[in-house]
Amino acid sequence: MTSSSTQTKVQQALVVGDEVVVVWGDGHESYYPGCPLRKACSCASCKGERHLFGRATLPTLAPLRPEAFVPAAVSLVGNYGLKVTWVDGHDHGIYDLRELRASCPCDACAARSD
Repeated sequence: MTSSSTQTKVQQALVVGDEVVVVWGDGHESYYPGCPLRKACSCASCKGERHLFGRATLPTLAPLRPEAFVPAAVSLVGNYGLKVTWVDGHDHGIYDLRELRASCPCDACAARSD
């Protein structure tokens, strides 16, 4: 049995074509296509944010150009997140490693979540 800390530890993260590839501590490899990954960006620009006293900033609603869905680089943020820099320059979102691992799109992981 593999521990959850090994499952969410990153051995390597890189960009291959239009995908972000993560090699996890247990050796599993996850390939995240750029389009759904960018759409899942949770930064304030993409999803909006709440302020003190209930005010809110709405997300940017401008349509994204095709290059917005192409990853250019990735880097780890501490032991908890992965930051993706996109070809259009956007780099504000941090993807939680536990959530990334849980949403691995490979057939084996998808079969386990059914």
